[in-house]
Amino acid sequence: MIRIAIVGTGMIVPQMLDAMQTVPGYEVVAICGRSREKAGRFGIPDVYTDYAEMLKRTDIDFVYIALPNTLHYGPAKQALLAGHNVLCEKPFTSTVEEAAELFALAKERDLFIFEAISNIHLPNFYKVRELLPQIGPVHLVHADYDEHFDRYDAYMAGADIPVFTQEYEGGALRDINIYCLHIILALYGRPDRVFYAATSLGRNGIGTAGAATLSYGNGMVAVCTASMDSDGPHGFYFQGEKGSIRVHGLPNFFTKVELIRPGEETQVFELNRYEHRLCHQLEDYRDIFARRDRAAAEALEARTMLIMETLVRLEQSQNR
Repeated sequence: MIRIAIVGTGMIVPQMLDAMQTVPGYEVVAICGRSREKAGRFGIPDVYTDYAEMLKRTDIDFVYIALPNTLHYGPAKQALLAGHNVLCEKPFTSTVEEAAELFALAKERDLFIFEAISNIHLPNFYKVRELLPQIGPVHLVHADYDEHFDRYDAYMAGADIPVFTQEYEGGALRDINIYCLHIILALYGRPDRVFYAATSLGRNGIGTAGAATLSYGNGMVAVCTASMDSDGPHGFYFQGEKGSIRVHGLPNFFTKVELIRPGEETQVFELNRYEHRLCHQLEDYRDIFARRDRAAAEALEARTMLIMETLVRLEQSQNR
């Protein structure tokens, strides 16, 4: 049984709690928040407002970092220094250097640290990877995460919401386009060239929609669009010389996969075993930890480091 302590009380916490109650092998034993009232509303046995005090516990296996984007690095480092493994929400850190430091510290102390990212652990994603050779060389990939956030109107009316602030590195690129990027980079690796354009800005200059273009030396281009201010198409579309693959649903769900080849009946795959999008990753982290599988952990580390590098490259490309 993996015993979890949570730091943070945001919208992802009840979702992760549901997933941890669904996947066997997890027990949430403590939570830390800025106020006892906020942290206590989840029904978790032990509630803290002092993070350092919670980290003194010796019965915690993992600390789950569920804080706004810019607050990942510090608490993750504190947890590692206290001897706890870490599950850290995406995006992993603000900078490549911070990410590298956390992974090095975890190795030094024989601990595990994982980025909580759902879609690269889904069986439907593995099916896409398996099917890609059947559609021949792929020259263009469309990835779309377009959703009118339920908090967007409140933000535009003046509410202070972390995901829409510069202070917490909110905005479409890091908050939701990261799901598109994770899939592209997991399939194709490091792009040769990248470019990002914010297509709409919120009241405080935050990018509420934008498009990332990733170009590869073999002629393949992936265009990843994401918006927090408007609804639009969802999913992925892989265009190959011998057919195409369409993935339905938001890029963090991957609900259905279609293989479309000329002259053949469309093949449909719905292989995810859990309806909840966060469950499959928890299975993988649980099993890697149980096996002490350093090779699997290092493969996930390499993906996170590539994501961090690509995010920074995309952000820097806007200034050229």
